[in-house]
Amino acid sequence: MQSQHEKAQHTTAAASFSSRNADSDLAGGASSIPQPLASSAGSASTNTPASPPPSPSSNGSTPPSQEDSTQINTDELSQLRNEVSKLSQLVTNQARMLQGQMKDLEDARSLIDMHAMTNTLSMAAPTQTISAGWNKDVKPFEVQRNAIGDRRYLGGYDARYHSTNMGATPRDHRILPRRIILVRHAESEGNIDNFAYTYVPDPQVPLTLRGMQQAEQAGQKIKQAMDSDGQPYNLFFYTSPYKRSRQTHDSVSSCFAADQLKGVQEEVQLREQDFGNFQDAEGKQKEKAERLRFGRFFYRFPNGESGADVYDRMTIFEDHMIRDINAGRFRDNTSLVLLTHGLALRVFLMRWFHWTVDQFMNVYNPPNAEPLILERVPETSEARSGGPVAWIHTKALYRLTEESREVIQGCTDEMCSTSCLPNGTDAL
Repeated sequence: MQSQHEKAQHTTAAASFSSRNADSDLAGGASSIPQPLASSAGSASTNTPASPPPSPSSNGSTPPSQEDSTQINTDELSQLRNEVSKLSQLVTNQARMLQGQMKDLEDARSLIDMHAMTNTLSMAAPTQTISAGWNKDVKPFEVQRNAIGDRRYLGGYDARYHSTNMGATPRDHRILPRRIILVRHAESEGNIDNFAYTYVPDPQVPLTLRGMQQAEQAGQKIKQAMDSDGQPYNLFFYTSPYKRSRQTHDSVSSCFAADQLKGVQEEVQLREQDFGNFQDAEGKQKEKAERLRFGRFFYRFPNGESGADVYDRMTIFEDHMIRDINAGRFRDNTSLVLLTHGLALRVFLMRWFHWTVDQFMNVYNPPNAEPLILERVPETSEARSGGPVAWIHTKALYRLTEESREVIQGCTDEMCSTSCLPNGTDAL
């Protein structure tokens, strides 16, 4: 049996060892709790030996346990997340600052354009102000544009400019269609047999086989004109709802790649003049003779229309088309192709170029499926830098090409362009 003195020594050693481990834990080193010392009698071989304390690291500290390592990784991840959040907020703030600077730049450009317009108007007439100090030459439209900016110049559609007013014409004419191409439908059954109208409704008269070939040839001619620029282009089609026009569209559009076709819109206003319902051949001959005595433009067929009626609906169509043009609907080097009819095509040109009735009466229908091309004026004329682009109307930026003038008989050079200035005034 152990003496009282030996028991006291064992108790003192255990207390000293526990104290050292407690101090190590407080100092940040994690260690395992030692096995209790044997206090009962018996041989040393029958007792489990005490686990030795972990060896200290090279710097004198005890290595961390698995639980404390997990805690350290969690803290580092939280710190990394905070840094990412701060960087994200910084990038967001810089993006907002850049957007604000871009808006300021656009407003500055718009202000420069407004001053250029004011200077142009001042050269034509002295500036007059109202007693309240408001400058009548600075239009509210321009003030709005300067305040908000112009999304068309960023490649967007801006409905605020969906207008026919001269102020709506974009300063950058690349927003406008490069060409506006007019095509009378190809040869139809009614063109070779007037009796077809006595038993087939006018909207249902189809193309002939020869007409199908003409329509495909028209597509090739348009493609040749578009390819001559050597630049990528797109086409958008307007078509009369009549069958012969829709068939012409199908053949023309088949000459182009699918990604070049931006869409097709059926427009009832592009239909042929209404000559009545089912047409009695004998009765129609009498009506046409009466029309010659009355005046071909103003004579209204029974159950049909006069040329003046077609003029009215064509005015509505052109106004809507110009609104879409000015709003940037046909940007990205897009040209327009209009599939219509003989008289409707002439009335379109009459309204576009402001022909008189007498001038209209001297112009004949173009041949079937023969494209007539209106081209936007080059940047060396009205569109040149410092030119009268601030006030010129969109329609005045287009000219009938020389080749097209030769196709449509009776159309003089003077009738193939228009301007918002009085006759005799040089716009350039």
